[in-house]
Amino acid sequence: MIKFFRTIRQKMLHENKFSKFLLYAIGEIVLVVIGILIALQINNWNENNKLQKQEKQIYVELKSDLIQTKKDIENTAIQHKKAAKLTQQLIFDIQRKVAYSDTVYREFVSSNWDRQIIPKTSAFENLKNVGLNILSNDSLRMDLTNLYQLELKRFDDELGLSSSNDNIKKLLYPYIEKYLYADIEETKSWGFKHTDSIVVPNLIIKDYDVFLIDNSLIKALQLTLYNRNRKVDLETETIIKIDETIKRIDKEFDKLNK
Repeated sequence: MIKFFRTIRQKMLHENKFSKFLLYAIGEIVLVVIGILIALQINNWNENNKLQKQEKQIYVELKSDLIQTKKDIENTAIQHKKAAKLTQQLIFDIQRKVAYSDTVYREFVSSNWDRQIIPKTSAFENLKNVGLNILSNDSLRMDLTNLYQLELKRFDDELGLSSSNDNIKKLLYPYIEKYLYADIEETKSWGFKHTDSIVVPNLIIKDYDVFLIDNSLIKALQLTLYNRNRKVDLETETIIKIDETIKRIDKEFDKLNK
């Protein structure tokens, strides 16, 4: 093709047809420019297509992580609600000076239950490595950043309570140590899925009369109940925000598929 155009140019010069040669040269330049523009357009299309595929894959991974994180938060919130209910009942039982029973023991032990949520953040970390700007929706990008770096980040510190004196386990552990007693005359058996069953002394609340009038214990239980309900509030609000974000991810993914 190049040889063909060169032959035409040489023929025009030999025939002294300068005006026609000039028009031809301009036309050839235009064709070259058009060819370059087409090549650039194709290259841009391929690059955009590649980025779009990468963006869709990131949305798939983000949604997967958020769904798993949501399930973890939901399960933890359920357990926190149960523990809060038992703690509230224990406070009522202490106030009424009810007789000692296995129910009171279970309420006391359950009041100490706590669990830290560890959100799945691998997809968001991958997004940060790739570059947040790969997400074409600016608003969604900001919402995802806030969700991961503010809302979910709070669970790393459990409302800032994990290292404070308001931490549930720190609040109640001294009383667990003080009042739980291993009754070696009575044993119980615990079964496990992957190991042999074990037989251990039965645990009971000792000095129950003192237990019922321990004002410091009552205060610790009340603060525990308050902190636990704060956690449930945070967990529930975060679940709502995760649901909203997943809906937006689905909407953006559908737009990219059109």
